[in-house]
Amino acid sequence: MKRLNIFLAGVSVAAISCAAAHAADAPPTVLEDVVVTAQKVKTDLQKTPLAVTALSGRSLEQSHIVAPKDLDNIVPGLVVNTTPSNPLAISIRGAGYEGTENTSAQPGVSYNENGVYIASPISLNANFLDVDTLEVLRGPQGTVLGQNSDGGAINVTTVRPQLGRFTGYTDVSGGNFDYDRYRLVGNVPIGDDAAVRVAFQQEAHGGWANATDVPGTNGKYPMSNENSLNARIDGLWKPTDRLTLELWAEHYSNDTNGDAYKNLLDPNPNPRELTQDWPSKMRQESDNVAFNGAYDFGFSTLKFIGSYQQGKLDGSEDLDKLDYATALPILGVHDIDVENNRDGHSYTAEVDLASKPGTKLDWIVGAFYLYQRYNEAVEEYQYNNNAANQAAYALGNYNTYAPFGLPVNLSPSNPYYGETAGFNGPVAFETRDTQRLQSGSIYAQGTYHITDNFRLTLGGRGTVDNQIGVIQDYFGLTDRNNGVPFAVLKAKFKAFTGRAELEYDWTPVNTLYVMVSDGIKPGGANLNPGAVDIPLVFAPEHVNALELGSKNEFLDKTLRINLSAFYNQIHDFQVDSEDPIPFEGGLTNINKAHVDGIEAEATQLLPFNLRVDTNMTLQESRVDSHQQLLDPALAEQIDIANGGPFNGNDVNDRFAAFSAPGGDVYGHQLPKTPPFTVNVSLQHVLYFNDGGSLTSAIHLVYRNPYYFRIYNSDATDLVPSQNQIDLNFSYKAPAHWHVDFLVTNLTDNASVNSRYTDNFGTFITANYYNPPRQFIGRIGYAF
Repeated sequence: MKRLNIFLAGVSVAAISCAAAHAADAPPTVLEDVVVTAQKVKTDLQKTPLAVTALSGRSLEQSHIVAPKDLDNIVPGLVVNTTPSNPLAISIRGAGYEGTENTSAQPGVSYNENGVYIASPISLNANFLDVDTLEVLRGPQGTVLGQNSDGGAINVTTVRPQLGRFTGYTDVSGGNFDYDRYRLVGNVPIGDDAAVRVAFQQEAHGGWANATDVPGTNGKYPMSNENSLNARIDGLWKPTDRLTLELWAEHYSNDTNGDAYKNLLDPNPNPRELTQDWPSKMRQESDNVAFNGAYDFGFSTLKFIGSYQQGKLDGSEDLDKLDYATALPILGVHDIDVENNRDGHSYTAEVDLASKPGTKLDWIVGAFYLYQRYNEAVEEYQYNNNAANQAAYALGNYNTYAPFGLPVNLSPSNPYYGETAGFNGPVAFETRDTQRLQSGSIYAQGTYHITDNFRLTLGGRGTVDNQIGVIQDYFGLTDRNNGVPFAVLKAKFKAFTGRAELEYDWTPVNTLYVMVSDGIKPGGANLNPGAVDIPLVFAPEHVNALELGSKNEFLDKTLRINLSAFYNQIHDFQVDSEDPIPFEGGLTNINKAHVDGIEAEATQLLPFNLRVDTNMTLQESRVDSHQQLLDPALAEQIDIANGGPFNGNDVNDRFAAFSAPGGDVYGHQLPKTPPFTVNVSLQHVLYFNDGGSLTSAIHLVYRNPYYFRIYNSDATDLVPSQNQIDLNFSYKAPAHWHVDFLVTNLTDNASVNSRYTDNFGTFITANYYNPPRQFIGRIGYAF
């Protein structure tokens, strides 16, 4: 509690420093206008004919939404799943990212920061920093936002440099679990035509759970801890009224023990205690540098955006999420990932020309280019019950990961290169591979104002993708001595996506729209040259969508209700599946599926300075074509029944299970499509005569049970219902100070936040639980 005590001492100092100096703020009488950049031009939210949720940076702070993973259940139709050692799996309306373990797979929800497409999924693990607005676009964004946005998009805009103003803020936070956060943000003008904005943030906390059997830790090896650093510098130069140049760079790093995933077969019933003995580690880094240039021609504006992005993930993980003694009788082996490294480098370039708003025809045309190189290295050990394995494990020879300061064999000529010096560990799987992607697109979109209240929008995008996967090592085979790749896999496609829409304003504050659109997510290559069912190259995923929407304001602009009804037909839906041949699983395609539903968002100003914000999602999904798939969890049971994983005796049974009637996924629900989700937030503002104000809020979320994989097994795939209550209080003083107090997970509910099945190794299924109840205090000063 020492961090919380430091915070309370700071509150006392702030209270003494505050003086009544300003007139009291007046309570709002109408709802605020919200400006979004969903289609790369600024528009009023209520006049943007898309299902868009917009959140301000201040609202993110008040709700303690500090990273993309915290958006789970907050936005209609959006589901965010964490993974133990892979990028986030984000899906909207069923379209998302089922291939988190495949470096050639692309996410179906694109992430964009300040107009830059963030290519590396690793960057989505970074915390938010100095955010102005965050927008979530639901449904295919296949025109101005690209071919890998078949589910939707998340657009983040940070606070930009301001000319002629010296401003900024700083705050310090403290809480239980040794939580602390320090932030400093400053905007510095440089002459009349330039400015620099600098933002820095350090955040840390202890683990939400403990691994109980890691040697030398007394049962207290913390998991889900954090020790992160964010920094950004953003420079703006406006030499003329027409020309704007901006260069920004940011860094994120986090050094942890990994997320606390608990095996469903863990004998310890406590969700905060994990029967694991492997000292898991996780290091994440991302660096983004971008240049934005804009020139105003008067009738139109030309923009150029270029970026370099780097993302790195180094991990060592207990794959079966158990200790040796527990894993052996259940799984036949103890499964350890001694090396799981990803290193991505991306270059993007985009140019667009957009008309000035307010004319008969609003239009935008542009071109986009992406080059990405992704390197992966995986080394997996499986310790069985033979005497040599037991002796090695007892001596601690399972600690084999070089970046953590442990001795390894560094001779490339040695067949056990990279493994523990003096011990040839039981390698179960090894790969070194590189994926290279080049993607180019051209796009155009226009809105024609037929009358003052009737509009037609048409848009299209053409895309060419070329991807090459080079496997250097595979399954313990090495060719480091001669440099000849073990396998080269190629995936190419050309596609056209589009959008057509009609909008009608039946009053100045009530709009109806109908839209047909489509989006595409690229295909890619699997690392499975010996597969008999899972393809070497999986096809692109294609979404055709129909959406009806209504955006409305009532009661003199004190009530806002936005509705959308959608039907998404998904062709070649990408899912992970196991192959009858061990080690040959990967992504495959389901021919046809659909998702349909209704989403609603409402905000109302009430008497007595009350405000209620709520949103709701109702949806259903189904696989509409017959397809045989082999569930990795079922393959695990077959392996165990035949004496242990991958001993060669289980192949016939795996073929039989693959062909069985139960292997047909026809009629199954799609992954990560909860049938019902609801959010309610009630806020009250108390205004003081000295100019200060106290904002109090309670936030409730409920989510129905849902299947997180295509196999729809009640035993392994059905995620239980989730509910959570959060509180926050914020006092804004008249002299630039503010004090916040937050309580997250008020009832200390151990709901399942995410579930994960490893598609390799022993195919275990594990739960990630909501963080426990947390108290956070914050004091800040703005200048």
